[in-house]
Amino acid sequence: MEIDNVLKTAWIKQLKADWKTANYHYFKDSMRLPSLELSSTEGVLGKWKGSYHRHLSISINLISNYTWEYVQEVLYHEMAHQYVEEVLGICEELPHGEAFKRICLENGIDSTATGNIQSWVEKRKNNSTISSENHKILDKVHKLLALAQSPNEHEAQNAMAKAHEFLLKHNLSLLDVQTKWNYIHKQIGEVGRRNPIKTIISAIITRFFFVEAIWTFGYDQHKDQSGQVLEIYGTPENVEMAEYVYDYLQNISEFLWIEHKERKKINGNRHRRSFIYGLLDGFYNKLDGRVIEHKSKKLVWKGDPRLKEFYRRRNPKLVHSSSRYTSSSTDAYNSGITQGRSLVIHKGIHGEGKGKVKLLN
Repeated sequence: MEIDNVLKTAWIKQLKADWKTANYHYFKDSMRLPSLELSSTEGVLGKWKGSYHRHLSISINLISNYTWEYVQEVLYHEMAHQYVEEVLGICEELPHGEAFKRICLENGIDSTATGNIQSWVEKRKNNSTISSENHKILDKVHKLLALAQSPNEHEAQNAMAKAHEFLLKHNLSLLDVQTKWNYIHKQIGEVGRRNPIKTIISAIITRFFFVEAIWTFGYDQHKDQSGQVLEIYGTPENVEMAEYVYDYLQNISEFLWIEHKERKKINGNRHRRSFIYGLLDGFYNKLDGRVIEHKSKKLVWKGDPRLKEFYRRRNPKLVHSSSRYTSSSTDAYNSGITQGRSLVIHKGIHGEGKGKVKLLN
């Protein structure tokens, strides 16, 4: 595919911005900006060429065919090479020597981001692959969520409660394992504007679904469009589950709002946000009540310190922010609260017309 020069210029501009951000976050502003280039060399993800050359190149093939999240990972990898040479003053015999590996480990940078694009992407997928044992865990959860589709509200609520308790027991058992655990990070949802609805949903998945999350910079290189995107951290099975819940809650919120509009004969979307805020608050409060139930069974989740450390390495300079929202209609908000308290996560939903929601697998 032929890439026009305007887009290539935009990519270089964004690489410079990401380089400056990473230099601040991971390398304490200790490096000087090199010449940044796009490379058409086959089989090379990126390359740092030091000495008097001082240029860093990123594969144009990588940028064209994969998300910007992959591009950033390769950029950080090459910056680690730059740091070892220009700041530490170490010229290692091996390109990925001990100093380089240490810098990558300290900053949560992928030291394997090198070589053939397809083989590296495959390695990352394998690292993110859920083990056969944990596939059994998710299979059982999905079976319980399938039962949550029961028209009997008591049975549906009970099935979802069992699914969440099963996940809790699984994650508590992981804390007893002293061996190194596999954590990944993944950007979910579309790049765009962060809003209070997305913020509430992200709070739900971090509070109840065993992941850490941060709103971070996102970039769609094909549209040359920047914004914010949610990045989540956890074991592969927890990341998959949290992503499912995040998508599900966005979809079901819109679906239930349309049902509410039709039932109440409401014109327009003036009170849409109030209803959805109430729905998500009600669902949050319901799950919070489950935490109390779990404590009575001596199932107490205090977080995973190893995951928190992995998250901290990737985000050394955290900035906490909040997203405020106001209700335009007390009635709509209270109706949402009521529905949220009875909301269940199940395997998929669908509707007709404008309110159609895709089946989530």
